[in-house]
Amino acid sequence: MRVLIAGGAGEIGKYLIKDFSNHGHEVAVLDPAPETDEMEKFPIVYFQGSLIDGALVRRIVQEKEVIINLAWSFADEPQVIFGEDIQGHINLLEAASQSGVKSFIYTSTATVYGRAVLHPVTETHPCLIGDARKPLYALGKYTAEELCRYYHKERGLPVTIFRFWWAFGENIGGRHLRDLVKKSLRRQPLEMVRGAGGTFVTMSDLGSAMISAITKPSSSGQAYNVGSLFLTWEEIGNMIINLTQSTSPLQLVPSNQWQGPAFLNEVWDLSWEKAEKDLGFKPDHSKDEIQSQFVKALQNCINQVKGETSN
Repeated sequence: MRVLIAGGAGEIGKYLIKDFSNHGHEVAVLDPAPETDEMEKFPIVYFQGSLIDGALVRRIVQEKEVIINLAWSFADEPQVIFGEDIQGHINLLEAASQSGVKSFIYTSTATVYGRAVLHPVTETHPCLIGDARKPLYALGKYTAEELCRYYHKERGLPVTIFRFWWAFGENIGGRHLRDLVKKSLRRQPLEMVRGAGGTFVTMSDLGSAMISAITKPSSSGQAYNVGSLFLTWEEIGNMIINLTQSTSPLQLVPSNQWQGPAFLNEVWDLSWEKAEKDLGFKPDHSKDEIQSQFVKALQNCINQVKGETSN
């Protein structure tokens, strides 16, 4: 397949570049960031540029069979979200609909649900955008989803949307996770809300879900949750303490008394039952094996934080 990955310089993009290239697919990447030495190891065509450049997008999309849009600025300014992210998304959808691609994959987020009020969180959960922890981000991603649906319905573009909470590969990032690591290294208490946590997805499971959607035309026009493993912050906190050999106490706080980051007081137990039914999706490994992968990624995160704090 001839694949274009927009926003391919991020962690998910790097994994997909490796995965698609190793399976013999022709991969092109479009990203504002310069190509790295890591990417140069693979036989890809790299375009340093923005989706805002409509002429560039139209030229790159020509003769591509599959487009995967990972691009997003993660800005908090509406001018950037709607003037750049959404405009770039429209440019890509427009070019894809004109060139006749076989599959357009859009990576969205569980944040479009706003606030999880029904458990587990299925695709029928209402999108409570105004209640989201980051409402502008949620609104932008929801708008991008709606544009995907418009181009599917009005232009016949075969679009599939994936929603997930947190993806990880050999490493895992995230400001709140790194803050917990720093506290553990300083032997400070780790405060958690009992039961709060979320559904993580491995890069390999996310990639497998995309391949399934690409090969199944019935996935066109659908949105799917994907995940691999649900972990509570309490479980993650214990992992951090063990890996850092810390004496930090774990302090569990009732949800209604929590005064820390709202992110740590949420339960995102995503259900991937629909993806399992329609796409045959299921995690590639057992729960224990996935948890072991998570521990390795967490250890790499800890090593990275240690390196930064020692400089």
